[in-house]
Amino acid sequence: MSSSVLNVEKLSIAYDGKRGWQSAVDGVSLTVAEGEALGLVGESGSGKSSVAMAILRYLPGNARIAASALEFQGREIRGLSDEELRGLRGDRIAAVYQHPGAALSPAMTIGRQIGETIMRHRPVRHEEARWRSAELLKRVRVANPERVLDLYPHELSGGMQQRANIAIAIALDPALLVLDEPTTALDASVQSEVIAILDDLRRDHKTSILLISHDINLIRRSCDRVAVMQSGAVVESGDAKGVFENPSHAYTKALIASIPALNFTKRDGRLAETGTTVRDRPDATAAAADQRDSYRRNGQVAIACKGISHSFGDQAVLHNVDLEIGQGETFGLIGESGSGKSTLARIVTGLQTPSQGSVALFGRTVAARAERRAQSERRDVQMVFQSPDRTLNPRHRIGRIISRPLRRLAGLGRSDARNRVADLLHSVRLADTAAEQKPRSLSGGQRQRAAIARAFAGAPKVVVLDEPTSALDVSVQATVLNLLNDLQHDRDTTYLFISHDLRVVRYMADRIGVLYRGRLVETGSSDQVFRGPNHPYTKLLLEASSDNSPTISAQAGAAADAPDSGCAFADRCPIADQACRKTEPAIKELEPGHWVACYKW
Repeated sequence: MSSSVLNVEKLSIAYDGKRGWQSAVDGVSLTVAEGEALGLVGESGSGKSSVAMAILRYLPGNARIAASALEFQGREIRGLSDEELRGLRGDRIAAVYQHPGAALSPAMTIGRQIGETIMRHRPVRHEEARWRSAELLKRVRVANPERVLDLYPHELSGGMQQRANIAIAIALDPALLVLDEPTTALDASVQSEVIAILDDLRRDHKTSILLISHDINLIRRSCDRVAVMQSGAVVESGDAKGVFENPSHAYTKALIASIPALNFTKRDGRLAETGTTVRDRPDATAAAADQRDSYRRNGQVAIACKGISHSFGDQAVLHNVDLEIGQGETFGLIGESGSGKSTLARIVTGLQTPSQGSVALFGRTVAARAERRAQSERRDVQMVFQSPDRTLNPRHRIGRIISRPLRRLAGLGRSDARNRVADLLHSVRLADTAAEQKPRSLSGGQRQRAAIARAFAGAPKVVVLDEPTSALDVSVQATVLNLLNDLQHDRDTTYLFISHDLRVVRYMADRIGVLYRGRLVETGSSDQVFRGPNHPYTKLLLEASSDNSPTISAQAGAAADAPDSGCAFADRCPIADQACRKTEPAIKELEPGHWVACYKW
């Protein structure tokens, strides 16, 4: 690392709104040297993204900015003309954002989108731009790049879309790469791939990186230095390893304490929420977690999926999945993007009809589509999505949103429903005044708690949670996870819990299932899965989630197509042999309750 690529001194940003000027950033100073990675970490609303937008000159018209210096390679950014900015963006400064699909045009192939970036800034012909595009996809570890060039974004998984975005961002070897929550929706192995790609850029091209994230483990694994932001100000900064291993500021300590460790479960106690640093408080939820095995032994099965298969067109998504979940237990479902987790969740809730197979709830086979199920069956199964905006109507107040299922599913009158709304808001730790607010006036964590209140309104027996905390800050995540455990303890609710964050799954789940390309390759108790022995794919996921994760090989992370025969994981598996490539292995029991589909065990 040598000269400074980015220099920000005493940056302040305010926004003009209905309540006048509101400060968002207050006196932030930071530098990024050549080839260095600086992490900017903090909760939503701390000002991280505003700092990034100021650097990129993308702040909206109602923003006011002041700074002693805002320099890129020694040049003051604020004085650049629009034409100079267009030449700078995409060439010397590039950005990658949180939602990969939103950054790509759905009407253009991946090859055309990368090629246009090259041709806009370099005097090259179409043929050379296509060749360079393929080389860029190779750099971001995409298998079969020539094939991917001709695909549209909707034909790619979230991880592949984000690789394409990174390829566009690095097409012209920028000096500075700004990444704003680039891995929030990505699974552990793909996240490790992104980290490895960033390491390649720094080593081979001296690219400087400003990485903005609420994911402390991501910052810890990929950055040299870190700056911690709270309420618009940097409250602690320094060497990333030093800050996270020995934090000095109370806010930094609280953030770190909110993160579940890979060996920390709900049996060990509650997660620390903002303002606390203790997470080993015994409670009834932890005690109840030790009793859940008895539910399965007593034969009380809440969800039974039998022979579930599903295809979208000619693409098979689920393959003969058999699964049972006991009453009152949390079953965690893990796997990479595109493994079929969300499709299985939608089949259980009746939002998707399987191509084959059936779903039974508490011993009774139910109709495939929710609208054909009895009202009691619809009431018994509810779903919480990753984004609360998919559940909460932006035009309605929270009270009306929650009261609707109370009246339609629970049959309550208007007055009783109004009283029950207040009880539900209290149960998810929202004030009575939230009933009169619309979703846009709530924070992300408050909206997700409102969505949970809506899901529990009809007193469901089963709640399917599809990535319920992946977009939340670690402290808000801790609040929501503690809340879910409290509700489960009080109501004996069954959870099907889907997440790409193995720390969260380890903390929440009594049992875990691992999906790979629509196949259930391993199931067992949380302890069994995390202790091993494991299916090689599970082992890859666990290694990718560890604090000292090794670099995942290109073969392991970028396979584009499953083998035509044999084990679906054979082409990525480090221990596969010819037998693995001939016949698909059946799942078998290694020890009581622990099942693995692998010839090697």
